[in-house]
Amino acid sequence: MTDFLNDLISKPRVTSLVANRAGDAVVNVNYLAKDGNKYRSQLWQVAESGNELAEPYALTSLDSNAKLQVLADNGDIYYTLDKDVDGADSSSEKGVWKLGSRGEPQLALSFPGGIDELQVRETTNGTRLIFTATAIGDDLEQQAKVLDAREKTGASAVLYDSFPTRFWDHDKGIGSTALYVFDGDKPRRIQGLPDGKLEGFEVSPDGSSALITVGTVLRGIHQRSSVYRISLGQDAAPQLVAEADEKHSFDAGSFSPDGSQAVIYKNRIWLPGQSLQVTAHTYNLDTGEFTALAENLDRWPGDIVWLDNQRFAFATDNLGAGAVFVGEIGGDTHQLTTTDRTYYAFLSVCDGKLVALRNFIDRASEPIVIDPQTGVETELPSPVERFVAPGRIEQVKTTAEDGTEITSWLALPRESAGKHPLVVFAHGGPWGSWNSWTYRWNPWALTELGYAVLLPDPAISLGYGQKMLDRGGDAIGDTPYTDILALIDAASEREDIDGNNAAFMGGSYGGYMTNWVAGHAGTRFKCYVTHASLFNMENMYFTTDNGSWHEWMYEHENGQRNTYSPHQHIENVQAPMLVIHGDKDYRVPIGEGLALWASLQRNSPELGHKYLYYPDEGHWILKPENSRIWYQTVSAWLNQHLRGENFEAPENLGYTASAS
Repeated sequence: MTDFLNDLISKPRVTSLVANRAGDAVVNVNYLAKDGNKYRSQLWQVAESGNELAEPYALTSLDSNAKLQVLADNGDIYYTLDKDVDGADSSSEKGVWKLGSRGEPQLALSFPGGIDELQVRETTNGTRLIFTATAIGDDLEQQAKVLDAREKTGASAVLYDSFPTRFWDHDKGIGSTALYVFDGDKPRRIQGLPDGKLEGFEVSPDGSSALITVGTVLRGIHQRSSVYRISLGQDAAPQLVAEADEKHSFDAGSFSPDGSQAVIYKNRIWLPGQSLQVTAHTYNLDTGEFTALAENLDRWPGDIVWLDNQRFAFATDNLGAGAVFVGEIGGDTHQLTTTDRTYYAFLSVCDGKLVALRNFIDRASEPIVIDPQTGVETELPSPVERFVAPGRIEQVKTTAEDGTEITSWLALPRESAGKHPLVVFAHGGPWGSWNSWTYRWNPWALTELGYAVLLPDPAISLGYGQKMLDRGGDAIGDTPYTDILALIDAASEREDIDGNNAAFMGGSYGGYMTNWVAGHAGTRFKCYVTHASLFNMENMYFTTDNGSWHEWMYEHENGQRNTYSPHQHIENVQAPMLVIHGDKDYRVPIGEGLALWASLQRNSPELGHKYLYYPDEGHWILKPENSRIWYQTVSAWLNQHLRGENFEAPENLGYTASAS
């Protein structure tokens, strides 16, 4: 195991940032626990209203495993802890704690089963907490009894009557998501919401109303969402703001500081002949009028924040990196930051400036301040040491078959002497980009071993404009495939790359692409790694938790399943494949991995395929030791097939090769 891999697993990592308009900013830092089998969360203040911090300071102890919920405008911090509620009558009661300025934490709220999302507002009658949580009827005492009884008796059965029943890596469970208001007495459930699943909410600055996103299904499975306006003071008939249809869904965004406007996101559904698109609009709550935002910008808007009542900002993908953009309602939007390797996340407005987490494809996240006028970036005091990749990063560009310029990053070892074996990472998504630091699929774990890692952004990659998405929307195994091959050819022309000694890897959509390449590229690659990969589109349609963007797979006669399903080409695989899948993966269910594995064993067992199985992981491998094993197994696989070494499985796998 390399020193870098050990650092990748064990070094503290900044995972999120929350700020308020007054000037406070708090980051969440994950630390590897002493036993090494989980991460523990701690909150740190990195900016404080009225003070200039030279050093950050810890707000919670590491043992508490605090998880931030809200940083209120007055500086109060609301978070959850790994502890029971003292004196609670039910073991199901889970608490939310409030921490005032350098004070002691106090229990702000408890709820049977715990809460999901929280927002806090100051009203004329005091502090109002608005939150979503699972509701089992309207009687909270009865809800606690049901939860306690299920825990005591071991009952786990759930009866469903609508789709979906699972999400990402967890079952939906009993009850339904409801919206509650807490004004200091007891939680009050908001009644009379529209039929459907409550998917999100945004509260007005004065706490009197909210915009809610409600999901419904077409034909029993295809998900759509609409936006409504509701009163939080009393139950009233919801007002429809933006209604979903066959081709579009809508989501609620943030309110302007004066509460007169709110952002509404319009999502064009991926259908045959129609690629995915996201646009943003302001909704005037007095007139009901919509105004498009950033019309002059050919980029998807990120989570929009309000600089004031007319100006806004957002961070999004941009040309193989990221960028922050600022605009004005009714005016143009322009790029604020100009670096070509920086990615921004958790953008917020803080004391008239912008704060965010900044990372590079070769450097982990750190908190910064951005001047909204000049774009000048200033580092905030960080609670973690800077973590920089042990290698070099360069861009490789070429021209696609249709004349489009396409781009990739090439991660190289620190020392560049000689020709390096090439490992290709196809990104997931399908809409994505290799443009930021990652703890999963980190290329630098392989450059430390002497490999060069190519990170291509083919058709359907984000940050290159809508045309790049349109190029591959109806042909996910065609244009993206030829784009990747063209970028591989361009990288292979370099004197420091051995393009004839190459492996192909990918996860999620990247796993789909790996399966597709394996069935079409013959012996072009010496081995493959396919993780959480779509294999049979027809089966995937009926088992995934996501019923919206899979409509193009099955519903239409000319759907992608008839042309671009990798299972139709499994007999053409001519190089060994390492299949990796987690049993808790509900986005690309375990059946896809099992079907691929069985098909490989049936058609080409002599190639020596292997299957790395995680019974307790989902779409992503998140547990520290499981992640370490992932990197070690992948490295051993590449060393075997690109360097001719014996396959050395990680000791913790307890692996013994089959005698057959």
